[in-house]
Amino acid sequence: MIDRKMVEQIVHEVMKQLSIPVSKPKPNLLLVGEPIYIEPTLVEKMEDHWNVLKAESFTGKELHMLDQVLFLHVTQDLLVKGALGFFDTDDSKLLSRCMMESIPVSLIPTAFLQEQLLEKNSKNKAYVQHLLGYKENLEKFGVKFEAFESFMSNGTEVKLDPVSNSRKKKLLTQRDVEESKEDQIVIEKSTIITPLARDTARAMGKSIKVIESKGAKA
Repeated sequence: MIDRKMVEQIVHEVMKQLSIPVSKPKPNLLLVGEPIYIEPTLVEKMEDHWNVLKAESFTGKELHMLDQVLFLHVTQDLLVKGALGFFDTDDSKLLSRCMMESIPVSLIPTAFLQEQLLEKNSKNKAYVQHLLGYKENLEKFGVKFEAFESFMSNGTEVKLDPVSNSRKKKLLTQRDVEESKEDQIVIEKSTIITPLARDTARAMGKSIKVIESKGAKA
């Protein structure tokens, strides 16, 4: 009878001997809008911490791969549409889908809107309070409405689910499966799945999905 724990231990040892470098993966950030008005040093810091994906080359099929979505230069239009659930522009559709699937979202307002809502320098307090109501509604749905500096100070502390990036791992183990909060574990084709990981996934009612760099394969 095969001792699956021993097999997993042997696989671990083989991986060590192969000396495969395992670098800590960067979390995936979808960037919507160009960072043209942001300090270059902050942009560099963002790119150092995140694997930045541009909205132009992004498809909805890859939504499950995202750890964070960042909208730049957000106007009053998206603020209100997002809070009310309107679904008539590319940005409002993406925002709605992210909220539906509980993907963390930060909205970075335009300089004018930031001054009015975040810095509270408006002359019409009643109207600003009305708009702040939409902001508070979005926050109830898990969306942050903040300055870019605030996003960077908080965003760099993001912690990934142990298996939310398992698709980048070289080896999927029993522990990875047990610690995953997802019902479906996504891995790349090159990832080795230990027998014990398969047994644990089956016992816990979880599925393991194998994807390639282009497209996906269940």
